[in-house]
Amino acid sequence: MDSRFIRTVDQRYDEMPKTNPYFSKLSQLYEASGARYRVPLTVAILSVAFQEHPLWIGSYVKVHLYGRFTLDVLGAGLVLSSVLAAWARTSRLAVGLFIAIAALAILPDWAMLANHTYLALWSIPIALLFKDWWTSDLYAYYLRITLGIVMLAAFSQKILAGSYVDGSFIAWLSTGGSTTERLFSFLCDGTSTTPCIYYRAISIFILVWQLAVGILLLLGLNSLVFLAIEIGFLLGAGVYADEMNFQILNIALLCIVFRFGMPLWLLVGSVILLAVDVYRLSNLLNMVLSYAA
Repeated sequence: MDSRFIRTVDQRYDEMPKTNPYFSKLSQLYEASGARYRVPLTVAILSVAFQEHPLWIGSYVKVHLYGRFTLDVLGAGLVLSSVLAAWARTSRLAVGLFIAIAALAILPDWAMLANHTYLALWSIPIALLFKDWWTSDLYAYYLRITLGIVMLAAFSQKILAGSYVDGSFIAWLSTGGSTTERLFSFLCDGTSTTPCIYYRAISIFILVWQLAVGILLLLGLNSLVFLAIEIGFLLGAGVYADEMNFQILNIALLCIVFRFGMPLWLLVGSVILLAVDVYRLSNLLNMVLSYAA
């Protein structure tokens, strides 16, 4: 029995029939063109554009050095790079353009870059080494190892910090964090100085999940059930931390790792979430709540 939930990396969608009567013409064209397998890099580059451009124009130093017009052109260049990445003939050109813009506007600030940008710089430029990176097992393997190490590093950092093990970080977010970060505040007494058992349980779950994902990626697990669960976890973490951009980058890279590509609905959803992240989900929720009140 054929099921999308049990297919693995060896059973790709471009080997499946394209004449699904439930697909719209756009969806059929999207699938038949192979764009599904290149679009994850589009989303990855677009996440960098949404992350970096607001920082550029908000930096007095960058505006002074480059000028606002130049920064806008560089931001538009990242968007153009993301669009070119979706087409087979221009995909490597897109990566080259991304590298050029990164060298001009991102790398000079290497000491102050966010984790999101470091991951993008570590993963996207390597695609230039492969003529058809979207069919390359080696590139997918490289991204798998990279993401596995990142997950284990995130786990180690939380263990060394200590504030996750005892639940104190979740407790601190629940009392002084943004609207979404106070999501679990109803579980415990806000006047208590000791993290309750629920905060500790949430913290332990996050630690165990990151450790498990890191190990499973390094071991090469390629079940699409694993991919679906991880995407769900990343989206949930993005909502909670009000940091969706970084999660979308991870999701895009995972779609390449598992050679699953990015379905049209996930592409549309990712772009919407990147736009929402610019304004922050907490701010939008606060606007809705204040309007309702």
